[in-house]
Amino acid sequence: MEMVKRFKVWVYEEGEQPLVHYGPVNDIYAIEGQFIDEIDNSKRSPFKARNPDEAHAFFLPLSVVNVVHYVYKPYMSQNDYSRDRLQRLVEDYIGVVADKYPYWNRSNGADHFLLSCHDWVPFLKLFLSLHLLIAVFVGKKNKSL
Repeated sequence: MEMVKRFKVWVYEEGEQPLVHYGPVNDIYAIEGQFIDEIDNSKRSPFKARNPDEAHAFFLPLSVVNVVHYVYKPYMSQNDYSRDRLQRLVEDYIGVVADKYPYWNRSNGADHFLLSCHDWVPFLKLFLSLHLLIAVFVGKKNKSL
């Protein structure tokens, strides 16, 4: 109960839907959208920090499901299967956050996280300097954190 009272998460406000601040809440990857909705869009979340200075952790509200759907899957050629676009998108988002706020640079991302219940997590771990990547795998491939 003490954690509910004290632990606070800052949600970065940068970005636009559908890639950021929105995720599916009614399909196989629903936990991602439900978490984003709870922590980002709910005014009642006991964990949401009112300002970044009171936060213990910082959430990057990217929806990996929507990034894959809107950025990766609309392909026109074989080169479009490259994951470079996904990498640039996440790196650009982190760059915006790092340029605007001192929090990423203060910890080199150690207190930042994003959530994904998608099978892209192993790839994301390769290029993100996030020290905490919460991964929820559906089915028999459960490999959290």
